[in-house]
Amino acid sequence: MLKQSLSSILKITLVAALSVPAILSIPVGSTAAASPAIVSGALTAPPPPEEHAVHSLAALKYIYQAAGNVSPGGGLTANVTTSTTTYKEMKSLQVDYRLERWTGSNWVTYRSGTKSKTQTQSLSAQSSWTVITGYYYRVVSTHTANDGTNSENTTDISNNVLF
Repeated sequence: MLKQSLSSILKITLVAALSVPAILSIPVGSTAAASPAIVSGALTAPPPPEEHAVHSLAALKYIYQAAGNVSPGGGLTANVTTSTTTYKEMKSLQVDYRLERWTGSNWVTYRSGTKSKTQTQSLSAQSSWTVITGYYYRVVSTHTANDGTNSENTTDISNNVLF
């Protein structure tokens, strides 16, 4: 009976000893969020999700469409396009746009351009720039419409693209 009792105590002790590390490793409370993983080929972690302010083009008087975009053009080329459209012909339309690169902690201007046109209802701008692979890029474009008396502008931020 002593032998059986000793065997039971050893089993209980063994189970308890093996359970302690598992119990001690269970996190309690909140844990810090892990930093985003670096995507294969990227030199930095991806940028955080953009917190766009809710901005409705419907609230604008002249501009009803304003957008910028960046896409791979093959090799080391980034194709940047912007488009602005107004409800009626304007005395002038202008777009100021920049290609930004994510450094791992902030966005920096990599290249920029401007295009304007008079007596028009639409404006498109295109640029092709050589980029450095392994970085995320986006386009920030400010679209301005002027009827000769009043001016209106809106800013668009594109999705980011890894090159």
